[in-house]
Formats: sequence, C-alpha cells, structure tokens
Amino acid sequence: MKINIKQTLILLSISLFMGMSVQAQSLRLKKADKYYHEFSYDKAIKAYKKVEDKTASVYRNMAKSYEMLGDMTQAESQYSNLMNTGKYQPQDVYDYASVLMMNKRYDEAGNWMQKYYKLNPQDHRAAVFMKNPTYYKDLLKTDPKVMLNNLSINTPYEDFSATYYRGDQVVFASSRGKSDIVSKNWNGNNQPFLDLYKADISGDNSLTDVVKFDENVNKQYHDAPATFNKAGDYMIVTRNVYNDKKLQDNKLMLYESQLESDTYWSIPKVLPFNSTDYSCGQATLSPDGKTMYFASDMPGGLGGVDIYKADRRPDGSWATPVNLGDRINTEGNEMFPYFDAKHGYLFYSSNGLPGLGGLDIFVSKARRDGSYTVPLNMGSPINSNMDDFSFIYKDDGSGFLSSNRIGGHGDDDIYSFRNLMKFQDEVQDCYISGVVTDKVTQEKLDFAKVYLYDQAGKELGNYQTKQDGKYVLPIDCGGVYKMITMHDGYEKSTATVDCKQFDTPNIVKDFALTKYIDLKKEDPKEKMCDVRIKPLYYDLDKFFIRYKDKVELDKIVALMHKYPSAVLEVASHTDSRATYQYNVTLSKNRTNSVVKYLTEHGINTDRLVAKWFGELRLTNACSDGVKCTEAEHQMNRRTEFRFLNCVR
Repeated sequence: MKINIKQTLILLSISLFMGMSVQAQSLRLKKADKYYHEFSYDKAIKAYKKVEDKTASVYRNMAKSYEMLGDMTQAESQYSNLMNTGKYQPQDVYDYASVLMMNKRYDEAGNWMQKYYKLNPQDHRAAVFMKNPTYYKDLLKTDPKVMLNNLSINTPYEDFSATYYRGDQVVFASSRGKSDIVSKNWNGNNQPFLDLYKADISGDNSLTDVVKFDENVNKQYHDAPATFNKAGDYMIVTRNVYNDKKLQDNKLMLYESQLESDTYWSIPKVLPFNSTDYSCGQATLSPDGKTMYFASDMPGGLGGVDIYKADRRPDGSWATPVNLGDRINTEGNEMFPYFDAKHGYLFYSSNGLPGLGGLDIFVSKARRDGSYTVPLNMGSPINSNMDDFSFIYKDDGSGFLSSNRIGGHGDDDIYSFRNLMKFQDEVQDCYISGVVTDKVTQEKLDFAKVYLYDQAGKELGNYQTKQDGKYVLPIDCGGVYKMITMHDGYEKSTATVDCKQFDTPNIVKDFALTKYIDLKKEDPKEKMCDVRIKPLYYDLDKFFIRYKDKVELDKIVALMHKYPSAVLEVASHTDSRATYQYNVTLSKNRTNSVVKYLTEHGINTDRLVAKWFGELRLTNACSDGVKCTEAEHQMNRRTEFRFLNCVR
C-alpha cells in the first residue's frame, strides 16, 4: 500500500504535535518540581495541576504541598489519588493515615496504619499504634477544668512560640509584617519572614501591648523563635543562614545574644555546633541559662527532627549536643521543647507518638539518672486534630501554647490556658529499690552489681551498691522486669519483678543475694578446669569486639563471677599480613579491648593476665608469602582464653 504526499504530511503533523505535547508536558513537570523544591507550594500546586498524565510522584508532591499550606482536605484527596495508582511507598501510607487523622477520620486512619504496620512492622510508631488502635477515644475526653482562650493579639498571619521574658512579659514569633516599605515573603507560605515581638501578660493570662523586639535581632529573614534565661540578659534565637543580607539556605541555626543595656541586645553570634548541612532551632533555656534543649535534623538522629540537649560550660561555650534517645524521639518529628527545671518536666511536640493528628504536645519527666519517663499525651483541649506546639507552663496551671486548629484567626495562633493540673498525677516516675544482703548473715554487701532487663532481654540499666548495700533503678510503672544480681563469691541471683500490682508512683522492693552454696560440695578449681572457652575472632586490621561476640564475653564474665578465685589469661594474635611490629601492636590492642570489657563488667584486673603475640603463633601454615583464603587468615585473628590456676 502506497502512502501519498497528503497522508505523509498528516502523519508528520500528528507526530510533530505529539512531540510538542510531550515536550510541553515535560517542561510543565520540571517547572512544578522546581517550585516544589523551592518551597513555593502554592505555585507548585498550580503547575502540577497542568500536568496531564499525573504520576505517583506528582500526586505525592501535590499532597505534601497542600499539607504544608494547611489544606488538609485537598491533601487527603491527593493522597487518595496516590493510593489509587498502586505505586505508593510505605511512607506514603503513613502520611496518608496522618492526614486522615488531622481530618478527624480516625477509624479510616486506623485502617491505613494497620496496612502500614504490615509494610513496615519494624517501625516503632506502627508497633505502638497496634497495641491500642482506639487510644484516641481517651485523648478526646476534654478536661472541663482547663480554660483555653484564643488571644486577641493574634493576626491572620503566623503567631506562635510565646516564651517567658522577665517574669511579666512574653516574646513570641510572628510574620505579621516588617517595618520597612519593601518586604520580602517566604516561599513556604507566601507570608513575611518571622520577627520577634514582645507583649505584656495581663491578670487573666492574656497578652497586651504588642511591640517589636530589638532591631539588632530582627533582621531581613527568619529571626524567631527565641528563648531567655530567667534574668532576661541572655538569649538564644533561631535564624536563617544568611550573609551580606542575602539568604544562603533554607537551613536554620541557633544564635546567642547578650543584653548590653536595658533595651539593646548584642548582634547575635552563631553557636559552634550549627552546620549548613542541617538545621538547629526552637531552643529552650533552663532558668540559669546553663542547659539548652533544641530541635535538629542533624545526622545520627532517630529520624526526621529530634530533641537534643546541650550544656553550657563555665567559660560560656557550649558542649557537644546529646540526642535524648528513643524514649523521647521517634522516626517522626519531635520539636518545640520546653523544660520546667523546677519539676523536671520536659514538654515537647511530636507527630511520631500516638496523638490526635499533626503535632501533639507531650510531657515526660527527667529522672535523676538522666533517663526520662514514658511520654504522656496532654489530651484535649491542649491537643487537637491539627498542629499543637510551643507549650510553656507555670506552677499555677497557667501557660501558653500555639496551634493552627480550626477556629483561629487564620494561621498559627497563640492560646492561653488556665487550670491545667491533672497531668501531674498522670506522669509517674517509678523505681525499684532495695538492699543487697548476705542471705545468712544479713550483712549489707557493697560492690554488688544489679542489672535490670525488659521481657525481651534488653538491658535497661544497672547499679553497683556501696557500703549500705542499697540500689535504685528507674522503671516504667506497670512493667514486668528481670533482675540479675551478681557479686564476687556469691551465686548469681535471678528474679522476675511484676510491677503491675503497684499503683503508687514509687516502688520499693528488697532483694537479697544468696551465698554460693555449691562451694561446700565441689572444688571450684576442679570444675573450673573442665570449662573450655571459645576464642574471639576479629575483622581484618581491627581490634574492636564484634557485637555478636559480646555474648561470649558475657559468658566469661559469668564464669569469673562463678569462680571468684579464677585467674584468666587473655592472649591475642594476628594473621601474617602487615609488618611484624605492626602486628604486635594490633594484637596488644585486641587484648586491651577484651580486658577493658571484662573490667567494665566487674572483673578485677588482678585476676587477668594480658598477653599478645602478633603473628608468632599461627594456627595454620598461612605465614608470610603463603597464599591463603580469607577464611584461613580469619582463624589467626583471634583472642584465646585459659584459666591459669587449674589444679590439673
């Protein structure tokens, strides 16, 4: 069949049109993606709408854009479209469930959380949800005594993060506008950049007489929120990274400033642990200004944004921040901490713990050993189905929080509250404590080591007794635990402690060690000589103990406690690779690693004989110049053990 010129032209026209259409489609998508990554979510949405063949990625970015702009109805719709493509990722399922919660569709959200759990059962958030899928019903029960009030100082813009300042004032963050004629807006919400404002606290816990804060702090971009010491002469403020009045990045950093006169503050200086690779912000200071909690997405966290703690040295510098760990932080975001130093309460917001939707406010109590109690959701009316954060509190039950809940002035608003006292009875701080004694003589034993484990066998803590024989170990009220107590010359004692029977916040349990009775029947040296200890092996050119080998070392610790007169030789070796002198040093380091582990677990150095031989004592023919497999070389990289005082 011949194709004439007319048909050829028609086909070429169609092909050209299709090519132009595909090219236009690609340009629209690139433009939309550009807006999205620039945080221009409103522009990104308009551009994505023009993309005809929407992929899972397009629906995902549209959903997140609507979510960032606070339009949860449209966010839910786009997540639904994403689910219908069948090309969703596990995180998409979790995000969809989160948006459904913010739209108060709790039962449907629960169904998607169950799906997420099947996709990612290792996720702590999903595992906690599965234990109590209807938890939200209790959180929705509003405390009638709590009085919550949306303040008249709020605007249609962002108003949030009130912090106490000089007793009868607060300083808060707001995007209500700059004082200069030409004002730039932030792409994220198309509002002016944040500045600090100051207001007076009235008798009914309202805020009045709003004025702008110091001009040395309020500059061109985000300069909020802030926190102050009790004296009001030292401040930490969250700011954008910029230089020569030009915004360098959307990252946030923490800056410090000193009050130089009654009204003027020094030009803020960046704190040393900040980086352009991650953000730090939303700090809260202890009254003396020596401790700071803040939020950051720095590497090494548990996921998203975590809460960190940093101490201020006597010279005014700040020590390296410490992550508060998995009791406080989750795979989600933990933000806006506030620490009540008087009572040890840590208030913060999280979307990774069971809540009512968005960020919920939680409270945990800091313990004497540096750990924290199980976080408690503050419930309604403190929390809502939207973002609730920036909580501050006084002893009389009054304080302030921020929220973008429905019924506000427009965006984030500051709310005051009164009569909030109930949570103090619900935050429990439990301990197991007692005295370790000799069962026969009732003598109080010092240097006894008490270990606490959960039901899964994870060590939760340990305590070494002093002359009074006393021990104290923090626990979660209502849990079931295993306690193992050891002391040289005594039999190991194991007990299961069921704390579900205790209703009081403090648990006292006496625990006695029994003397090693079998010593009267068997010669421990004879029995000791029957014990054969497996060698420890190492990776190439390493002297660190492998995680799996710590189980074997723990067995050695138990043997040394079981046979208190035993003297153990610890001898390490290397393969033949590298120089002779290098291998001597490497084997010495291997021995030192083992000795360090044993002594840290209660074995006296007088009972250990440390030796190292480098490549002198190979177990096979793999000497210099001999070609061997990696498995054969592995047999030489070892630490061997033997008891030196056997009678045989």
